[in-house]
Amino acid sequence: MIKVEKNFTNIPDILTPKPKRGKSREDVFNQNIASASYCDDKHRYKVASIQKKLNEIYHLKCAYCEQKLLDAPKHIEHYRPKDVYYWLAYSWDNLLLCCGGCNSSKGNRFATNNTKVTYNNESFLDIHTFGNGYDISEEPQIINPEKEDVLHLISFDKEGKISSTDNRVWHTINEACNLNRAELVELRKGIIIDFINRVNKHYLHFRHDKNINIFLPDIDNFIENCKIESDFYAFRYFVSHNIEIFFEGNLLLQKIVKGLFLKRVG
Repeated sequence: MIKVEKNFTNIPDILTPKPKRGKSREDVFNQNIASASYCDDKHRYKVASIQKKLNEIYHLKCAYCEQKLLDAPKHIEHYRPKDVYYWLAYSWDNLLLCCGGCNSSKGNRFATNNTKVTYNNESFLDIHTFGNGYDISEEPQIINPEKEDVLHLISFDKEGKISSTDNRVWHTINEACNLNRAELVELRKGIIIDFINRVNKHYLHFRHDKNINIFLPDIDNFIENCKIESDFYAFRYFVSHNIEIFFEGNLLLQKIVKGLFLKRVG
C-alpha cells in the first residue's frame, strides 16, 4: 500500500462528457441519478482505455496489497463503492486497480467517522473533483492510495505480516482489505526467506576468508528490486530499513548486512 500518482489533466476520453465514440458516460450518470442507484448493467467503467491507464499508473499492481497482476484478474475498483455512491461510478477520482482478493474483502463497506455524503445535484462535469471535499466531510477510515503516503506508518514482522499503530492504516489492513491473507503473507515471507538463505550461504564462506564483499551481489540485487514498480515494494522497503528484525539471531551477520545496506542506500 503505497502512494500512487494519478494525472487528473489526462482523464480517459471515455469518462469525459463527449467521448470519441460509444454511449456517453454522462447519459449513464443521469440514469443512475434518476433511479438514485447504480443501474449500469454493462458496467461501462470497465473499458480497455481505463484499464490500460490504471495498469500504467499502478505498475500492474493491486492498490492495496501490491501483488503483481500479470495473469491474475485485474479489477477496476471503486474507492467509494458504486452501489452506495452511485453518482461516482465513472469518476476518475474514484477508480483504482485492485486484485480480486482485496476487492472481494472490501466489497461495499466504506466506514467513515462522519455521516456519509449523499448526492446533492452535482454535475457530471465535476465528478472527477468530488473526492477531496467528500474526504473532508466524511473522514473515511480506509486509506486512499492515490492521496495518502502511509509508507512510514506500515511495519512488518519477520513472518511477513503487515501491521500499523495508525487507526486508519490498521482499519485498511485488517477490516477493509484483509492484507494478512495467507497467500499474501506467504508471498512476502518468500521474498525475505530467499534473501536470508542467500546471505546465510555467503556467511559460511565469510567465516573462513573474511571477504565482506561476498555479500554485495545479493544485497545489490535486493536493492535493485526495491523500487516502486516491484511487487510488495512497501515490504521490500521496510526490510531494507529494518535489517535487525530479520537477522536477529546472528548479531555479527546483522551488523554486516545492515552496514552494507547503509553503505549502498544511505
